[in-house]
Amino acid sequence: MAFPISRWLLPTAAILAIAVAMAAVAPRDAVASVSIPVSFEGLLAGSTDAVVATPADARAQWENGRIYTYSHVHVDRAIAGTLTAGADAWVRTMGGIVGGTGQRVEGEAQLVPGQQSLLFLQPGPSGFFRVTARAQGQFPVIPSSDQSPAYVVRSGAIGALVPRQVQPPSVPALLAADALHGRTVDDAVQQVLSAWNRAHPR
Repeated sequence: MAFPISRWLLPTAAILAIAVAMAAVAPRDAVASVSIPVSFEGLLAGSTDAVVATPADARAQWENGRIYTYSHVHVDRAIAGTLTAGADAWVRTMGGIVGGTGQRVEGEAQLVPGQQSLLFLQPGPSGFFRVTARAQGQFPVIPSSDQSPAYVVRSGAIGALVPRQVQPPSVPALLAADALHGRTVDDAVQQVLSAWNRAHPR
């Protein structure tokens, strides 16, 4: 003998079906970051130092509910600013791992011990440096090989760059992410040096 479905079950079944359908089309979290692009001139103007440096080690700690990482970097080549070749500095970035808890901040510079980068730096809190414009101020160095000399590339942590909603200038500004990408280290250093004084008039 067949039993009729209760009139109270019909609305419940319908609601469940709707919920499943909505979950299937609901937007999911984006995995890429979105940043406002900084121009090459703006990157230089906002920096006090430009160096080629290699992180030696790092430590992470909690600060006001966030994890920050302090990377001890060795300056392999001083380009402009106050830091000198052979000097050591501490660079503070957002995110890191403390114990079993990790935080990743999209669009932030990623300083990996042993991975050399061309870095644009500015003063941070308590005598530390931070990377200017976050990942846009970091250009990892690809080591030389038999086929090519060492060269720099834009950071893979930049994510998507969304232009500012303003009237575009007659001549588009050269973006920091594009200015040095693919250039040899020597060419990149020369380009920074040639533009540094314009960005830092005396």
